[in-house]
Formats: sequence, structure tokens, C-alpha cells
Amino acid sequence: MFRFISYIKFLFSATNQHGVHSPFVYDYVTKCLYTRKQLKLPISLKILVKSIDYFKYHSIRILNNEDNIEETIQQYCPNVSFTKNVSDVLVGSISELNMGIEVNNLPNDSMLFLDGIHKNPNNHKSWKKLKALEHVKVTVDLFYCGVIFFRKEQAKEHFKIRI
Repeated sequence: MFRFISYIKFLFSATNQHGVHSPFVYDYVTKCLYTRKQLKLPISLKILVKSIDYFKYHSIRILNNEDNIEETIQQYCPNVSFTKNVSDVLVGSISELNMGIEVNNLPNDSMLFLDGIHKNPNNHKSWKKLKALEHVKVTVDLFYCGVIFFRKEQAKEHFKIRI
């Protein structure tokens, strides 16, 4: 029931590319998220693969590889490497994230990809806490997942985008 109510609230507050006033996020939405790339993947994984390809990320750290995410990413993005250290992209769910360690060690221009931010009240509460962190600059709530960018050169902004 929480997910359904959260989705209704999301629909009323979310926008498309026309409501985005950040050139960085506008390009991300129009040139990455809204492209019609034919990927037979679940929506969150499709967003992740498109984002890795769009930003040309090279190293990825996956917090929990239960769903064989690494194999899927390797299939669509063969030039990426997987690491257990600091990387360009950190992938996981909010419940797996240790906010004090992983988030504070991410470099500028890195991306944090979190699945299931509207799955339950605890995940949504953790998402709000992440958005409030000082070094988190840009968040994009896509309902199915959340994307956080650490860009020191950008003002703090939060977006809800319908895809």
C-alpha cells in the first residue's frame, strides 16, 4: 500500500524535461533517460545501463550482486571494470548503503545509483536523509530508483522525473 500511495504522490509532484532548469540534468534526462535504446531489462537496470553508457563511466562498485547485475552491465557496457574500492559509480539499494562510509568517499562527478527508494517507508526516509547531506549536490528521483550526483561546481538541487 505504501508503494501505491507513494507512486500517486510522485505522479503529482514529478515533471518531465520541461520542468528541469539545470543544464546538466536536462541533458541527462533528454539525451540519456528519454532515449529509445532497446534494452530488454527491468526499468531500474535499464536506467543504470543507460547512465553508465551516457556518462562513459569506467569503474563500478556494486554493493550486493544478488541479481547478477555485474554480468548484465558487462554485457551492455563491456569497457567498464568492477572494483571493491572507490569508483565512478556506486550501485546498490538504500538498505545496503552505509551512508557514513560509502557516500563520504565518493569523488566529484561520481554517481550513486540506488534501487527501491519508494519500496517501503524506511527506504524513503533514508532517501530523504541522503538528499540532505551537504556534499550531495544533485538528486534525481525516478520513482523506481534514485540517482545522486556529487558535483562540487553545481548548486544543490532535487528533481523528480517521470520516465
